Amino acid sequence: MFYLKTEIDGRPHKVEIYDDEIFTRCFICGKEFQPNSEIMKFVYESGGDLASTSVSCGCSDKPKLVRIK
Repeated sequence: MFYLKTEIDGRPHKVEIYDDEIFTRCFICGKEFQPNSEIMKFVYESGGDLASTSVSCGCSDKPKLVRIK
């Protein structure tokens, strides 16, 4: 199980997340989309993380990953 941990009104809460609940925005056109499992696998295998990686939806030639450091 994967989950997000946060505090609400000073009390800890865990919110379960599932792969069909992960979304991002294309850094080129701004369209919201769900990254597929191949994109997620590539991000993790290449040492990326969700906060510093931007993904395109493919609105230009092909999907791209960009890391912001």
